[in-house]
Amino acid sequence: MMATHTNKDSHNLMHIIKPNTVGAEIGVWFGNTSTQFLKKGLKKLYMVDPYSVEPYKENSEMTYQEYLAKYQPITGEFAEAGFQKYYDRVYTEINSRFRTFKEVEICRMLSEEWFKKYNDVELDWIYIDGDHSYEGCLRDLENALKIVKPGGLILGDDYGWPPLKPGVDNWSKAGVTKAVNEFINNNNLNKQMFRHGVTQFEIRV
Repeated sequence: MMATHTNKDSHNLMHIIKPNTVGAEIGVWFGNTSTQFLKKGLKKLYMVDPYSVEPYKENSEMTYQEYLAKYQPITGEFAEAGFQKYYDRVYTEINSRFRTFKEVEICRMLSEEWFKKYNDVELDWIYIDGDHSYEGCLRDLENALKIVKPGGLILGDDYGWPPLKPGVDNWSKAGVTKAVNEFINNNNLNKQMFRHGVTQFEIRV
């Protein structure tokens, strides 16, 4: 059974991000969290997101058609080509907003590609909010452990939601929770796992 510690006074993780640190964000989307990170005065921030429909085609927690139906109200488009155009527009906006930050490196690629390409990077912390399937999240966690410095942090979101219920949109929650639990148990990190607010987690490595 996993042992976790909850910081009830914290609604998010931003208070533990230190200035002049090197971090990576796996799963950027609209860049809202990135903006908060950059307010901390970072030395370097890698913003990693493929902005592609491809990862969802192999998502074990939700079929691709379910994914298309889920996001149709947001994009107003259902066809795959339409979704990719939407992702392209989001990326264009992200690139326009953040390319002027000298400490930012925008990496439009799958997380597993990024970990391979940047395997010599030493991170003070990493924030994982990308592939929410069990397999994808666990892969990101294991890869993160290889490049986060001893004493560094593996952070993330969407952990610890209630169990799946019929008709409830929580495809992303079960996979993340299962992956995090397995990761900390396999790596003897149970006592170094902390929760913040409702769904965010911190793992000290």
